Amino acid sequence: MDIYQAIWDADMDGSGIQPISPADKKNISDGYVVVDIDNCSPDHQILKEVYIPDRKRLSYQLLEKLFNNYALNQKDKENNKPSECKEIEEFLKMAIHSLPVKMAKTFIEKNSNKELNEFQWYTYLYDLWFRQFNCESGRDLSGFEHVFLGEQKRKRLVGHHYWYKYWLEDNLDQNKHNKDQIKMLCTNFSEPRSAEPHVVTLGYRLKAFDYEKNRFIDISKKKCAFFVGVSAEGLLALGTVRAALDEIASDTAVINNVNLKLELFKSPDGKSIRTFYPIAPS
Repeated sequence: MDIYQAIWDADMDGSGIQPISPADKKNISDGYVVVDIDNCSPDHQILKEVYIPDRKRLSYQLLEKLFNNYALNQKDKENNKPSECKEIEEFLKMAIHSLPVKMAKTFIEKNSNKELNEFQWYTYLYDLWFRQFNCESGRDLSGFEHVFLGEQKRKRLVGHHYWYKYWLEDNLDQNKHNKDQIKMLCTNFSEPRSAEPHVVTLGYRLKAFDYEKNRFIDISKKKCAFFVGVSAEGLLALGTVRAALDEIASDTAVINNVNLKLELFKSPDGKSIRTFYPIAPS
């Protein structure tokens, strides 16, 4: 089995939430995300309905704690507080013990002929996702911030490739951790596309709260793609395998019978992820 499909399946059994079409049967015990791309009017919700069972909530709760740890503008220097570093450690330790990330570790060890102890693996993942670096005009950037949260680049939103963050921003009544932080509306910047329905590509405007400036900033993204339903640790595992070694990690995947290109760019020194997202067929 393709390593990406294997990670996806393991994640759906773990903290991942099954993406379904509006006509599909809903599974309460495993959770679901209803993906509706019939239109893209300002009041239409692409992620129409989300149900996360209690046994899967920890992953999302730990992730939400990280949302306010980063400066919105990519030119701003980060103020890394000890409490924020502890939140990263708590999240990453949870991820390391998940089956998707364990599978990523096994794949990398087997194909690189290296064994990593727990400390080495933690450091590997931290450097890949959370290590901060400068790139062009951006300061203190990290793959985690870019992929999971998104950044402001002048009037544009860059990154922002995680479905759960998008869903919270489109459902402020559900966004209890950062109430009214962000308001998102689907627009006609680009027609939404779905890949059966676990990958969505669309455009939108974002009203994002800048914690450093203590005010909202209006930014937009013409085209954004993200996996739907995958947990934070599941996306971490997929990106980690993709970023492994060029000779062992394919940039294409077949997930749920859909051919995908897994786009990835690294930091200038090649030690960390800059961005990671799927590209669905046109």
